[in-house]
Amino acid sequence: MKKIDRSDVICVITSLSILVMTVLSVLGTDRTPYKLWTGVLCAFFCLLPMIFRHASVMRLPLALILPIQVTIFLHAYGVLLMMYDDIVWYDTVTHLAASITIALLVFYALVAVELFDEQTRFGKRVPLFVTLIMMTFSIYWEVLELVVDYTTGINMQYSPWDTIRDMVCNTIGTLMVTIPLRFYLKKHEPYEFIERLELSPSLKRFVTREPKKTKQPVNDDR
Repeated sequence: MKKIDRSDVICVITSLSILVMTVLSVLGTDRTPYKLWTGVLCAFFCLLPMIFRHASVMRLPLALILPIQVTIFLHAYGVLLMMYDDIVWYDTVTHLAASITIALLVFYALVAVELFDEQTRFGKRVPLFVTLIMMTFSIYWEVLELVVDYTTGINMQYSPWDTIRDMVCNTIGTLMVTIPLRFYLKKHEPYEFIERLELSPSLKRFVTREPKKTKQPVNDDR
C-alpha cells in the first residue's frame, strides 16, 4: 500500500476547510460573488503544492508548505467569516504571516535562479535582495489594494493608518526571515535549500540562461 504523503493531507484538509467556510459564508452573508471567488481561489491555491509534486514540477518541503497553508487559511477565514471587520488586529496578523511566507518563497526563487543560472550571483547577499524585493512588492500591493477599492467598491484600505500599518507588518515579517537567514548563510550554502525542492528538468531550464557568445573579430587579409 502506497504511503500517504503528509503534505498532501495538509493541503487537502486546508482546502476542504476553506470550501466549507465558503458555503457557510455564501449562505449567511452578503457580498456573495466576492466571498465565493475568494473561497474557491484560496481552496485551489492550497492544493498547488500537492499538484506540483504529483506533476513532478517541484516538491516543496513541509517547512515551506505549512506557512503557505496557514497564510491562505487565515486570509480566507478573515474574508469568509468577517474576521477582518470584527477583530481589529486580525489584518495585522494576516499581513505578518503573508510577508513571512512570501519572503521565504522569494528566497527559494532567488537561490534557484542563482544555482541554475551561471550569470547570476547573489552569494551571501541573498537576504539583502529578498528585503529589497519584499519592500518593492509591499508598495505595489498597497497601490493595488487602492485601485481595487476604487474600481470595485471593496473597502480593503480603511485609512492611511491602515496602509502604513500593513507596510510596517510587511517590513517586520521580512526581517523575521532575512535576519536569521543572514546568520544561517554564514555557515551554510544557499543551494542546500534547493536540493530539497526536486525541481523538474524543464523548470531548471526555464531559470537557466546560456552564456552570451561574443562575436569573433573577422580577419580580412585581402
